[in-house]
Order: sequence, then structure tokens, then C-alpha cells
Amino acid sequence: MTVETVVERALSLLGYPPVTHDLVGRLSNSSSFEIAQSARISKGCLLRGTIDLGPKSRLSRGCVLNGDVTVGRGTNLEPNCDVVGDVDVGNYCAIARRSTFQQTNHEMRQPSLQIRLYDEVLESDLPPTASGPITVGNDVWIGTRTTILSGVTIGDGAIVGAGSVVTDDVEPYAVVAGVPAERIRWRFPREVREKLLSLEWWEWDEETIRAHRPFFERKLERADDVPSVARVADDADARALEGTPSSFRSDDR
Repeated sequence: MTVETVVERALSLLGYPPVTHDLVGRLSNSSSFEIAQSARISKGCLLRGTIDLGPKSRLSRGCVLNGDVTVGRGTNLEPNCDVVGDVDVGNYCAIARRSTFQQTNHEMRQPSLQIRLYDEVLESDLPPTASGPITVGNDVWIGTRTTILSGVTIGDGAIVGAGSVVTDDVEPYAVVAGVPAERIRWRFPREVREKLLSLEWWEWDEETIRAHRPFFERKLERADDVPSVARVADDADARALEGTPSSFRSDDR
């Protein structure tokens, strides 16, 4: 058993505590981690490759990330999710248990499909194939036991129904389901979708999100239910002004 394998297994059992992240880069030829201090990794997860976990992201027990994988701020992966290949998941996504992101495939035009046969018996390579990276937007809900295949882009705010197999792109705020997945409805009317995409609330800091709590707690039925970008900017300016000492306020000069 190689030193790299021993380290990998030990880190999996420990849940990848922050003090070990730099150790991976020194002892592994194939893995490097960029993991935010506030990211949470449960015991029993396995990380291989180039892994980037954003602030307050969470990997529940049994998750496997293997490849060039980015998980955005506040995104949750529930137990036993597999993320394989070149996969980018945005902010504040909810990935339900046993979901699979399979960006790489087996080469089918050669006599055998098994990579281990080529490696151990033939001492040769059988490189995987792919149709492109998997890209998942922000505020996306992936249902239980969903499979996302190579080359797919899932737009912001989309929902993928449980058990679906996603083979084609999913539009922002679409609700899709089935094998293969197809759109069954929209989350919101067109005008609401357009304002949400313009607003990009998932890029806000937590202070701004808390300041707009009423927006997050209401049901969105009309475009007026979504604040404008200008209004959010004005609110931010007002909060900044409230926190500025009176001697520096423009109306006190």
C-alpha cells in the first residue's frame, strides 16, 4: 500500500480536518485541495483530484468527489453522492442523497471497456471519454438518485426530479423529471424568472441576505415580488450610511 493510499484512507476516516489540507499537496502527486475553513466534510467522504469547496459548503457522509470538482458557497451534498470528472456546482444548491454526476465515460470502440485490464495486464492506458464538463448553476435542487451526465449545464434555480437521468441542458428555473429528463413546468412566471436572474441573489453576502429576509420568506407570484437590482444597491448604501460615524456623513458636513 502506497503512502498516498494510507493518507487518503486516514483523511477519509478523520473527515479531512483543516490542518491536513496542505498535507495532501505535499504527499500526493494527483490531488490538491482548496477547502474553505468553514466548509464541513463528514467522516467517510473520499476526495481525489483537484477539489475546491467554498465557504459553508457541506459534504455529508459517504460522498465521493473524484476529479476537477468545485462546490460553491453554502451548497449541500447529502449522503452518498458521487461527483466524478470535471464538475462545477454553484452556490446554495441542494443535492439530495445518492445523486451521481458522471462527467467521464468508458471508451467503447476498443476491445475491452475495463480500465484496470489495460492498466494491470496490458500496462497500457484506456483514457476515459467525455462530452464536456458538467456545470450546475446556483440555487439548484437535485432530487434523490438523480444522474447527471457528461456535457450537461443546469441553469440557475432549476429543479431536477428524483430518479431523473439528465442528458441535455436544463434551462434556468425549469422543473424537469424523467428518463431522460424533460421540462414539466416552470418554477415561476417568465417576468419573475427574468428579475431573479438579473438579481443574482446567490452572490450576495450573508448580511445582505439577512437584510432582505422578507423577500426570501414570500411566495413569488409577480415581478413586483422581486426587488430590483437598483433597490438592493440603495438598501446597501443606506446600511453603510447607518454604520458610518456622524462626523463622516454627507448630511452632517
